[in-house]
Amino acid sequence: MADLVNLFDVAPGQTVRLYGNATAEVVSNPKDGVWLFVRYLTSPDDPEQVGVEDMVFAQDVLELVAD
Repeated sequence: MADLVNLFDVAPGQTVRLYGNATAEVVSNPKDGVWLFVRYLTSPDDPEQVGVEDMVFAQDVLELVAD
């Protein structure tokens, strides 16, 4: 099992892997430990989501993706 991602430490510009194997760039972080604002980079389950900005919940963030 992967380590939990501490959302307080996630900075705008970082890439995260989400539930469903999607990846997204962090657009902003309200630093509440619960939500991130992201822009989808890949979305295997829903290709139309690529480029879309959305909020994601902490439990949907699986890991930080190394550059």
